[in-house]
Amino acid sequence: MNSNLVISTINQLTKEIEKIKTIKDTKINKYILSLESIAKEYEEIDITESFKKQYTQLNSKGLELLKEIKDSKGRDVDKLETSISVYIRYLKASLCDFKGNTNYLRKYITSFLFSTILFLALSPQFYGPILPILFFLPIYLGLRGVKKRSISGFYMSMSLVPVALMTSFTWIRYGINAIGDYTGAVEAIIKSGVSEGLAQNLVYLGPTCGIILLLFACLQLYRGYKSRDLFI
Repeated sequence: MNSNLVISTINQLTKEIEKIKTIKDTKINKYILSLESIAKEYEEIDITESFKKQYTQLNSKGLELLKEIKDSKGRDVDKLETSISVYIRYLKASLCDFKGNTNYLRKYITSFLFSTILFLALSPQFYGPILPILFFLPIYLGLRGVKKRSISGFYMSMSLVPVALMTSFTWIRYGINAIGDYTGAVEAIIKSGVSEGLAQNLVYLGPTCGIILLLFACLQLYRGYKSRDLFI
């Protein structure tokens, strides 16, 4: 099944968007460039029958947007900009489906989960219980939203990356300091009521997990970038 129908809709949208006078020229140019680029990608693919329903819905939403632009007459500019942006994301996400490029979603979720587990385990030692508690809701909503391929869920899940990196750097720095004063680091842990053998292991275990967290946080950032077009 070819993609001529949706390409025709994209071309009509491009012409109508060019006529809008109430949206800034920079945004108009951005929308047009995105649509032209997407149209070229759709020209290069064949859509299997298994995606027929999704393809029909994609085109229907494009026609609805086309009608909205024609009927707007310059009113509700913010709503119109949102509708155009959402449809462009929908076009990109559907393109990923049609091409079979959805494997990065599973990979992103995996790296996000590992980052989450390590962050929740390592952050209380330096930042107390408040920081991980504050991130329980964003983590939950982020995971649920990512599974539904929601752009808001994606942004929430990505909010974990900065604090995960911060936690990993803190543990790595602690490990470097512990190497310089290994005996002092072990004694400090023993004073908290931990046996000497366990204390010796913890001096290495924490920084090692910090390095692993750093790797998963960077991996989540990379996979998030690669899978960003999957979200609507």
